[in-house]
Amino acid sequence: MSAWIRINQAGYKPSREKIAIVLSDNELSNENWCIKKDGKEVLSGNLESPGKGDDIHSVQAFNYAINFSNLREAGVYTIELANAEPQNIKITEDPYSHLAEQAIFHLHTMRSGVKTPLTNAAHLKDNAAIAYIVDGDWENGAWKEATPRRTIEMQGGHYDAGDCIKFTLTTASMVWHLLRAYEENPKMFTKSTETLPEILAEAKHSLDYLTKTFPDENTFVIQVGSGEDHSQGWRLPENDALDGKRPAFCALSRAHMGATAATLALGAHIFKNRDENAAELYKSKAIAIYARAKKPDTQKTAFERDATNDFYYDKDDIDNMALAAAELYNLTSDQAYLDDAKRLAPPPAITVSWRAENGSANHRLAQHGDTEAKSRFLSEVSAYNSGNLWKLPGGEYAWGSLPVWMGMANNMLLAQRLNDPNSKKHPEPFEGVLDYTFGRNNWGIALMVSEDLPHSIKNIYGFVRNVLDKLAVGALSEGPGKKATHDKFKHYFKTPENNPFEQFNTSAAVFYDDSYDFMLQESTIWGQGNFILLLALAGL
Repeated sequence: MSAWIRINQAGYKPSREKIAIVLSDNELSNENWCIKKDGKEVLSGNLESPGKGDDIHSVQAFNYAINFSNLREAGVYTIELANAEPQNIKITEDPYSHLAEQAIFHLHTMRSGVKTPLTNAAHLKDNAAIAYIVDGDWENGAWKEATPRRTIEMQGGHYDAGDCIKFTLTTASMVWHLLRAYEENPKMFTKSTETLPEILAEAKHSLDYLTKTFPDENTFVIQVGSGEDHSQGWRLPENDALDGKRPAFCALSRAHMGATAATLALGAHIFKNRDENAAELYKSKAIAIYARAKKPDTQKTAFERDATNDFYYDKDDIDNMALAAAELYNLTSDQAYLDDAKRLAPPPAITVSWRAENGSANHRLAQHGDTEAKSRFLSEVSAYNSGNLWKLPGGEYAWGSLPVWMGMANNMLLAQRLNDPNSKKHPEPFEGVLDYTFGRNNWGIALMVSEDLPHSIKNIYGFVRNVLDKLAVGALSEGPGKKATHDKFKHYFKTPENNPFEQFNTSAAVFYDDSYDFMLQESTIWGQGNFILLLALAGL
């Protein structure tokens, strides 16, 4: 093959714009393409106006767009082009609900403290995690055991990624995004447990955990487990030799406390008509954590320093505290919280991630009529550059590129709805991220694990693949990464020679489906939360 057709393998809603991308080593101007259904041609045309490969977003010399938006009838079609493998196209009113269920299932397998579909109950001795405190200046990222020795009940929660560590910051981010996904599109999440929609059951597992992070007025837990986790080798969580020895890092960190208070406040709002006792607990904890975070003896943030990379070092507390104030106002209607949120006024960010929730805070304020917050939010969104082949917002490659693009895409759709609540059209970069995730990318591979997708990743970094030798169904890849960073860490990976992905890598970005590649294939819970919100918004 000298040409490759890239499409969204999950499918397209009938009414949306539908564009396939053709990558080619040779110029194909005027070459005929056709789309068939049941062997009968229903649409055809010629390739026109080639783009040129830039060795950043595409290494192939030429690229072409095939617009088949005129196809609106539901069904399965085949797109054909000489010297390219045909691709099946699915048009359906609901391409994403079943994939959202799979994404939630992956989070279910990442639960700690209970039996899951893949593991036995693990880290039960986290019910007596050993309290550690900051050793010296918090900016050093060093910790020591508290004296006198004490333990904290921290059983439960979700493991962060391919390790068994539980991070309060990313747990709060994941749960907040799950709750927002349900808030935006409850009709998508029809699959239920005995008592709750599965998405809320998953959120509740870690909401209950987050209530434990503030056991007393002078203790807040930002992390359970340490970098020692990474020296244990591959094992199932229930076989972890560190169980019973794991630290609970404690610091009155406003970045963590703000994120936690925001999530618990939203949880109280969502659960108030479903579980009155849970909602009251979440509300009381959110109010208490936020109030404690405002006292002068707290610190901006805290983190664990590691030889390879620092663990979730969020250098800014303002966005999280502003989001907490906005969510508490939404929950209580107390003007003092709204005044706090407006006073904090997080500036527009240049990216979106677990460390930058500026857009989320400003969007929530804008929903309450704050015109200055709306202006900041729209200013941030307008700065997301999407002038690239794949129509990705930002288009910059980093560590965890895909969830960052998803966060931007989500903000772009929410910004459009602020301006036009009745609009049903999605911004082009939002659909660009959707299409990229499900195979319209350099490598033609869907970046989540699903047997329902014809060309899907298989090798997620984690115990599901590397110990159980099973597919981590529903797990989201971190997507392509910055080549320079990947080269720095490549001695840790086991990328085979003559890898089929190599011919599509560029000087800026690389991707491999390698279960030892923790830069590209470690599925994180904060990324999973962003992904589920993206699918919820796509279903509107």
